Order: sequence, then structure tokens, then C-alpha cells
Amino acid sequence: MNINAENISALLPEKYRALHVTALGETDSTNERAKQLAAEGAELPLLITADSQTAGRGRRGRSFYSPPGCGLYMTLALPIRGALSSAVTLTTAAAAAVSRAIEELTAIRTGIKWVNDIYVSGKKVCGILAETAARRGEAQPSCVVIGVGINLSTESFPDELADTAAALGVPVSLRERLAARICAELLDIYHALPDAGYMEYYRSRSIVLGRDISFLADGRAFSGRALSVDDAGGLLVALPDGGEITLRSGEITLRLA
Repeated sequence: MNINAENISALLPEKYRALHVTALGETDSTNERAKQLAAEGAELPLLITADSQTAGRGRRGRSFYSPPGCGLYMTLALPIRGALSSAVTLTTAAAAAVSRAIEELTAIRTGIKWVNDIYVSGKKVCGILAETAARRGEAQPSCVVIGVGINLSTESFPDELADTAAALGVPVSLRERLAARICAELLDIYHALPDAGYMEYYRSRSIVLGRDISFLADGRAFSGRALSVDDAGGLLVALPDGGEITLRSGEITLRLA
């Protein structure tokens, strides 16, 4: 059963009912479809969902497993304004919104692995990818597309994901309510920026703070202890030599030690 766009609209808070919602069956990537619509001058904000993706994407060009009938695959496109131009701000805001929505609707406690992966019981259940896009004929990006992929009832994963990925274990019928709740949470944060009050919640769900980590920066391997996340989403890490470094989105690959 595909997602119904009208149902999502009806589930949104009244103040966000003007959000344009498109529900697709199969598509290559909801992020790509959102960027295409933005380039063509579509009114923003807009939401695209799909029952499955044939070319779902994660960070650093990785693919996101998106089989039909068992996950929520969605992209919210927003105009860039002020603090929203920060990639880390976008990804931390989305992670907080997704985590809150899952907990509100399922009572499942989630954890956030910096910067934007959602974990349950030590395995990844959701990935988030934020990208910028420009209107056709414009040189500078004018909107951001925030893609969210959540494994709801996926029973099996490809061999390369079997040890690290999991599903929430909730019925796929929850997709419309979850999509609406994520949009409402993220739009609330968006309209409140540059207020970073949501970061208190983000920190409370972090699964890396106080942990020893290893990471790559500028092609070199480092290790250290994750100390804190600042209001801009940067991860402060204590290094073995007594120094400190603040990691930003796109600079590192992070693995728990």
C-alpha cells in the first residue's frame, strides 16, 4: 500500500497544511526528485515520499537500501535562509526531529550517532542526507533538501549491512503519521532558527559523548574522546596529546571504538 499524500497533509498541524506533498510509488531518489522540482521553480517548502527507491543515497556517495513496503523514504525541501546555510545545522536539526518523531509515535528510545544517524539497540535504523540545490539559471544554492530513510519493518538486509542495520519493528502503516510528525518537528526548528534550543535534546540522545572514537580527517587516522557538541553541531574531541579538535560535517568518518 503506497503512501497517500492527502493523508499526510491532513495529519500535519494546521499551520503547516500549505506544505505541498507528493507521494510516489517507485523513484530513483526522493532527494533527486526534490532537487529537480526546486530547480524548476516549485513552491517551497515541499515534501516528497516514495514507497521505494532504486537509487537511494547516503552520505559520501553510499547507497541507501530502500526496498518497497517496509520503510519511510522522504525528502523535505526548504528555502535557505540565515543559519540554515550550515550543513551541520541542517543535519543535527533533522536528526533531532526524526528522533523525537519516532519516540513520540512508537515510544522506542533512539540514539543519535554524530552527526546524523539514528540508532536503536546499537544498530542503525535511519539515515539522513542534507544537500543544497539551486534554481535553474541561478549560480547560488537557494534551497536545501533533507532526505530521511527509516527502516520500519525491513526483515532482511544485504550482506554488507546485516551486522550494522536494523528496523524499528513497527508496521509500515505508520509511515504517513511518521512523515507528518517529522515534517512538523523539523519545520518548528526551521522557523525558530537561529535559536538552537533543539540541541539540548540532540545532546541528550547522543551515543558518542564520553566515548572513545576513531575518525579520519584530511585523509589521516586519529583517535580521541568525544567531549561535547556545540550549538552549531560541531563535535569537540579530546586528543591523546592533550589537544582538542572540533569536527564538522563532511570532514570525518566516525566509528565507535
